[in-house]
Amino acid sequence: TQVSDRSIIYPGYSLMSIIAKTMTYVPPNNMSREAFELSLGENFVKETQYQQYHQCRALAFQADVMRRQGKYEDTLSVIDVMKSVYDPHLHSKAIVSEYVSDHCLDLIAASAFWLHHYGRNDEALRLCDQVVDTML
Repeated sequence: TQVSDRSIIYPGYSLMSIIAKTMTYVPPNNMSREAFELSLGENFVKETQYQQYHQCRALAFQADVMRRQGKYEDTLSVIDVMKSVYDPHLHSKAIVSEYVSDHCLDLIAASAFWLHHYGRNDEALRLCDQVVDTML
């Protein structure tokens, strides 16, 4: 049977994100950790389409997986997509209520460092201003 309200599984994806970052585990079906985590992130994003604050959290999860794998350019691309959906005044409180922490804001703020690392200093400074002015 199919679960009619799929949002019940979203916290499970979030929990898997925490496990992936903090614990040792063996992925199923002889998958590599990297492939398993990328797949998990992609599935979370697919599951949450059209449900904005869950979609924002799913994109943050996907970006975090890419960041941990050192794929910073891909991470920045996903964060750009997330920023196009994420409205901190609308979504942050709901994300914190559902997921305990606003991972979207955390990753957007952290991405300023990666932009600076890639020499995109003006963009990094604009993002810092945006975070301070509109997200905190």
